[in-house]
Formats: sequence, structure tokens, C-alpha cells
Amino acid sequence: MKKTTAYLLPLLCSTLLAAYGCRQPSKPTTPTVSTAPQHTFTQNGSVREMNIWPENMEFPEREGKAEFVSYCGICHSLKYITAQPAFSRTTWEAEVHKMTEKYGAPIDSAISHKIVDYLVAINGE
Repeated sequence: MKKTTAYLLPLLCSTLLAAYGCRQPSKPTTPTVSTAPQHTFTQNGSVREMNIWPENMEFPEREGKAEFVSYCGICHSLKYITAQPAFSRTTWEAEVHKMTEKYGAPIDSAISHKIVDYLVAINGE
């Protein structure tokens, strides 16, 4: 059995090389190079830091846009808002409340009201 395996393995390898190694070279592909800046991550001891490049998202100009962009963009992509269905005011209030209470977003009640008003204006029922 050992002798048969010793002969079959080189035969199999040479067959594969002949089949795949001698093919016509495929067309060279042009590599895709991302020109967008990349996020950077650093760690110094137990301290981790992430620098996030701003997104080029266009949102309607309305009261509360600056607060929405500034505070919501601290923690997550603003693209999440564009993926949401049209929510009622109550649902947007609950979402903003969840961000402050559960996830610790640094938003006081005056700012959260402006953000909710803006979210309802651009993506409310």
C-alpha cells in the first residue's frame, strides 16, 4: 500500500500542475484602491483610541440638524438613521432615550428634544 501511495501522490500533483499551471494567464485585474481615509486605531497600554473620519452624508437643513450630527455621530454612523423606517415621535423619543440611558450618550434633555424634533421632521410618520 505504501508503494502505491508513493507513486500516486507525485502523479496526482503533476496532473494538477499540468491542468492548472499551464493554463493561459487570465487578464490582469486592476486593483481597487480606496481613496477614502481609513479609521485609525491605537492602543497605549489599556487605553484604546479610535479616530473616525467624517462621513459625507447629506441631511436636510432643519432646526436640530447640528445637534443630531454632533451628538449622534459621536457613537455611530449617521447612516443608521437613513436605514430606519419612518418612526412616530414616541418611537424616536424612546430611541434617543435608549441612547442616553443604556449607551451613555452625553445628551441632556434640551438637546434630546432638538434631536427628536429633527428626526421626526426628516424621518417621522
